[in-house]
Amino acid sequence: MKNIILISFILISLVGVSQTKPQKQYTTTICFPVNIGKQILLDLNELDRLKKQSQLDGKQIQELETKVSKEEGLIKFLEQKDSTSQVIIKDAEEKVKLLEEDNKDLRGDIKRIKTKNTIIEIVSGAVVGALTYILVFK
Repeated sequence: MKNIILISFILISLVGVSQTKPQKQYTTTICFPVNIGKQILLDLNELDRLKKQSQLDGKQIQELETKVSKEEGLIKFLEQKDSTSQVIIKDAEEKVKLLEEDNKDLRGDIKRIKTKNTIIEIVSGAVVGALTYILVFK
């Protein structure tokens, strides 16, 4: 009987040792001091706020880039329009110079024609007067 009791103790102890396997515990609870937990929450809230701010900044940068590109196109258009206007102004100034030269020439021609007409009137008056004198007195 001693052998049976001994064998039963050995079997029970083996079964007991084999079932006491160390179990790994997975928990979702982490213990921190209160001030560290508060700081973690503040940091996480700050991180969320900064992520939203970063997204808003990215959108704002894109909008500004599109606005800058549109304004660059407008500037190029206005520069082109300005250069065209300068060419038109130069052409108009040349026309004015040509017209002034033509006016000077025409004024000179008018003076010459007036002088010529005056001389012709005097000569023709003298001829008419002489012919009239000759016809009337002879």
